[in-house]
This record gives sequence, C-alpha cells and structure tokens, in this order.
Amino acid sequence: MFVKKDLRKIPQILADASQRAATSPPSLSTEGEDETPPPTKKAKSENDNSIITEMRLGRRAPEFLPSCSASILLAPKFRPALDNLIKLSLYDCGLSSLAGIEQQLHSTNDNIDNDDLMLSSTTLFPKLEQLDIGRNPKLTNDSLPHSFHTQFPSLLELWCDDCSFGPQIPNTLLQMNKVHVVRMTCNKLEGQLDQAIGVKYWKHVRVLAMDGNKLDSIGEGIGKLAFLEKLHLRQNSLRSLPEGVPSAANSSLTMLCLSSNLLTSLPKSIVDVADTLTELYVNGNQLETVPEGLAKNCTFLVKFNLAHNKIDSEDLLPQDFVMRFGLPNLVTGECTNDSQCVVRLEGNPMAERRRKAYLEEEKAKAKALEIERAALEEMEVDSDDE
Repeated sequence: MFVKKDLRKIPQILADASQRAATSPPSLSTEGEDETPPPTKKAKSENDNSIITEMRLGRRAPEFLPSCSASILLAPKFRPALDNLIKLSLYDCGLSSLAGIEQQLHSTNDNIDNDDLMLSSTTLFPKLEQLDIGRNPKLTNDSLPHSFHTQFPSLLELWCDDCSFGPQIPNTLLQMNKVHVVRMTCNKLEGQLDQAIGVKYWKHVRVLAMDGNKLDSIGEGIGKLAFLEKLHLRQNSLRSLPEGVPSAANSSLTMLCLSSNLLTSLPKSIVDVADTLTELYVNGNQLETVPEGLAKNCTFLVKFNLAHNKIDSEDLLPQDFVMRFGLPNLVTGECTNDSQCVVRLEGNPMAERRRKAYLEEEKAKAKALEIERAALEEMEVDSDDE
C-alpha cells in the first residue's frame, strides 16, 4: 500500500502532534462499540486535529545531522507528542546513537547537587507498541543507553534489521519482556544466541527473526517459547540444533526457517511440532536424511524445502512421509497424495539423478512422438501421390 510521505520537517511534525495532544479532548469511545454512526463532514474536519499515534520518520538522515542521534525528538516541548505514540519508525535515518532515550536524572531542589539527583519515574514512550530502528548500520551495542528498555514499557514489536548490534544481543533489548515480534536480521551477532531467551527473556515472543548473522548455536530456551509462531534463522553458521528445539512446548509454531546453514541433521524433537507446522525450510544445508516420524502428525504442511542438501539414498524421504503425502513431482514439487503440499528436492544428488533420468525419458518420448508424426505425414503424402 502506497503511503504518502509527510513533506514537513520533523520539528513541524512534532510541534503539530504536541499541539494536538494538548488541545484534543479525551476520547469517549470504548473498545467493542459497534454502533458508531458514520462520520459527518464536520466530524471528519474535526478529526484532522486528532491525536497523532503513528510517526513514520524513516529515510530522513539529513534531518538527524549533525548529531546522528534521536535528540531532535527529545526536546521537552515535544514531550506531549511522544506520550501518545503507538508506532514510531526511524528506519534508515543515519543514526549512530540513541543516547537520551533513557531514565532521566532530575534534581529535588533548586541547588543541584549530586546527592539530590534521582532517577525520573516517567517514561518517554509510555504507549509505544512498535519501534523500527532498522537500516541504521552505525547503531551498535554502545549506541544504546543501559536503561533504554525502561522507556518502552508497552513495546510489542522491535525491528532492528540491518544494524550492527553484536556480537551479543544488547542486554537492554533482552529486557523488553513484553515483545511479540523481534527482528534482528543482518546484524553482527556471533557465537551462541543468548541461552536465556525463552527462559528469562522474550518469553512471549511470537516472531523471532535472526537471519543473516554468524550464529553457530542456539540455546534450549527457544524450545520453551509457548507462543512462538515463526522462527527465522536463515544464513547463519548453525551446525546443529539442540535436542528439544523445537519441542512440544512450541505449540504455536507454524514456520521454521533454517535454510543456508551448516546443518548435518535435524533434531528428533522436530516431530513434536509436526501437527502445527505449515512451512519448513531447511534448504542449503548438509542434510543426508530426514527424521522418521515427521509426517505422523503432519496435518497442515504445505511447504517443505529440502533443496541443495546431500541426500543421496534411494529413499529421498522417510516412508511415513511418502505414505502420507506421496512422492513429490520432480519438477513442480507437488505431492501425489496431497497436491497442496510442495516438497523441493532439487540439488540433492539422488534427486538430480532422478530428475536427469526423468528429463531424458521425456525428451525420448517427445522425439519418438515427433518421428511417429513425421512417418504419418509421409504416409499421407504417398497416399495423395497414388
């Protein structure tokens, strides 16, 4: 959907939002009201001055110069604008620091003294549910204040794609315990993904995207995420998954993306989520087999990508899988017993041999048909000459 960009400068946008917040009456609507009459022209005009709850400030890098920080948002006169925000995008703004988005110190008397300083209990973004700071490659762990998380008590979605966080996830981001969506693709994460995720941190996460990093292992806590629906770990350096990831506790898991890693096997516990999985991507690894029992409870599987692995056995897929779904077409991937399920096997040694044989057979059939057609045409010519 095309969204028209606000051509005003950021201070103008913030000033307008602050003014609206100061002058707009509190809303009288309550959740669940269905009998609201259609707005009149007058009501629509008045609505033009409604409280601003979303700001798309992405791709405005020149306006954040020279500080390359969020300081432009933090002027006290703009505070009313921040109080009401639910969605904020600072995507691709050339940011290198988010200093200032932290617990503030204030004095208890006019004669400021260090002993009289105390942390403010107020927060800068009390209602914010979605924050996008993606594509700011200068943002690192050092760019975040230690109390950054305290300023987003209601945050549900955190988008940090294409930044430079690493080699570990900043602790202040881990402490955003209400988040449902965390995206940190293409950062500089290395080694093991924090073991406390799922045990201490992010226990309510539904979408976890860590593609394009250099992770070589993940903790067993991922297997405890009861609300996890989509797990993206593509293009890392994973050689294995711990047994129990995924597990029966991941009772909401529908999509598991593990492509372009170094996996040589899949954990047996993957069969424990077979009844919820709809999409499983393990292409571009070094798998030689697929666990037995995967299809036992498969009810909703529609995409299973096994392409470009090292499967070289006669039985490309476990017998239980073939009995449930049938054999996949070597070209389209559609399964003979369930055309809704598509299994990609190209790039595996056995699949390539079978595919080559299949194409040669089809080519031979086409050539034979062409010869037969030519013979029939020749017979018709001879008949006409007689």
